[in-house]
Amino acid sequence: MAAALLLLLVPPVGLLAALAFLARPRGARVPLKGRHVFITGGSSGIGLAMATAAAREGARVSILARNLARLEEARAAIQRDWGRSDVGVHAADVRDAEAVARALEEAGPVDVLVCNHGVFVPQELERQDVEEIKWMVDINLMGTFHLIKAALPAMKARTRETRLPGSIAIMSSQAGQVGIYGYTAYSASKFALRGLGEALQHEVITDNIHVSLIFPPDTETPGLEEEHKRRPELTNIIAGSSGGMKANDVAKKALDGIKSGRFIVPCNFEGAMLAVATAGLSPQSSPVMAFLEVIGAGLMRFAALCFQWNWFSTIEGYYAKNKKRE
Repeated sequence: MAAALLLLLVPPVGLLAALAFLARPRGARVPLKGRHVFITGGSSGIGLAMATAAAREGARVSILARNLARLEEARAAIQRDWGRSDVGVHAADVRDAEAVARALEEAGPVDVLVCNHGVFVPQELERQDVEEIKWMVDINLMGTFHLIKAALPAMKARTRETRLPGSIAIMSSQAGQVGIYGYTAYSASKFALRGLGEALQHEVITDNIHVSLIFPPDTETPGLEEEHKRRPELTNIIAGSSGGMKANDVAKKALDGIKSGRFIVPCNFEGAMLAVATAGLSPQSSPVMAFLEVIGAGLMRFAALCFQWNWFSTIEGYYAKNKKRE
């Protein structure tokens, strides 16, 4: 209703002009060619796909993961496909702040930092071991803090030196936009990244560094195969309706978002709808996207209520059915 009244009072062209004035931070183009792109979780899946795509665009790529043998295989694949001889590999656990700091010191100043690491074990909270919850939080959240803390001083100096914008990209998940049955601990670790990103963008914008939060859906990676083995049946019923993506497609969407300096980077149509529905007080550099958020907010809220009705009905029906079997 508010959006409809706004349209009656302010013509769309006038509203776009107002949003062009209000949208912050200002849009920026973040080039990759000839720049240092550092990617965690870079030995497989989305991280390897992003590293390969960045190398294709002429970036100097460094990848970090825990397994050195898999890192060497990833480096060989990038070198074979694109003839890059300057792919750096760094074996470290992101939970170890000192190891992360050493890896970044060895790699040298970074222009684009991609925090792509992450783990996921789906389980109802009551049934999940506390140590498993801490493991997810330590990797997904604290690992991101460790990387950004270690990289930031040299990144700031680098943007001053080159006069080119830098980027810190954080790989979240659609489970970091909406909570789903069986994702309690995982969603908590991914929702936290949004708060980190929003506040961090305020802190680094005057250093010409743009923060991007990437929200992929289920993606066909080795990690997804392991996740499916542990998913509660109800989680499969609810989340199974969400379409998966290939790692290369997610990598392309992610890099496009990074290069355009976008704060929220959805990866499919469903993600774009979620981005509008959950825009809230997040930064927005695009007047067009801001226009869609303003106009679409009411409709997306109605759609969200329909989804929640369906999910709660599914949960209630599932438990009622299983109670009869007991």
